[in-house]
Amino acid sequence: MRILATLLALLCGTACAQAQWNIFAEKLPAPGAWATYEIKKISPEPVGEPSTIKLSVRDGGLIKDKPHVWLSVEPVAWLGSSHKAPLRFLVPKDLSREGANKLLESSVEILFSEPVKGPWHMLPEDVASIAEKAGYKTTNTLVPETTTAEPLALGAKAYQCSRLKMESYTIIDPPFVKKQTIILRGTVWRDESTPFGVVQAKWTEKTIKGDKIREEEKAITLVEFGKDETPPPALDHGERFSMMRLLFNR
Repeated sequence: MRILATLLALLCGTACAQAQWNIFAEKLPAPGAWATYEIKKISPEPVGEPSTIKLSVRDGGLIKDKPHVWLSVEPVAWLGSSHKAPLRFLVPKDLSREGANKLLESSVEILFSEPVKGPWHMLPEDVASIAEKAGYKTTNTLVPETTTAEPLALGAKAYQCSRLKMESYTIIDPPFVKKQTIILRGTVWRDESTPFGVVQAKWTEKTIKGDKIREEEKAITLVEFGKDETPPPALDHGERFSMMRLLFNR
């Protein structure tokens, strides 16, 4: 029972974060491209200080004769880790919107570079196993709301953006533990002249557990972007995922 309750708590934060990262995975840029984003809570009070994440892409080689890349998001927590670190998804270079909406399932490997206790990675069968144990199901959609571009000004920079509707429904329902539902609804503004397309996103995040409902409004905004031509260092993949590490060695 305690293990299931702990697993539920760890997956809830992961589920919310995954829905946010999905919007960056479509039409991935060439290796070396990077962009930084500010994430902030808008409501309710207190909102706290905003945080910053960096997204980047590096070459992942050929897998079954198909080009792959590593999509990196950093620094973030992952599955209850006590430390934030780079999280990387090895995905097809030409990942479609449908594939991006299922980022975990589309990944050939997920690598978390834990800075203190060492890196570890997950394979597709590990993702499937933990999803089954937790009763984890999710659906994500991103559909156009406008047919013409509209201007969006961020500071002195103006972007011509298409507007899309984002929705995500996640259910975590392990045995003997209260079912939890996480619903994200919001808007994404895309300008394809930027590396990951996303200029800004705003959404409402509702978590339902029994008769308790928590609701927050959040936003993520592009800060800057560029291209790094420096050859990246080799990746340390560390140990393979295990449930015991997840629960007792975070």
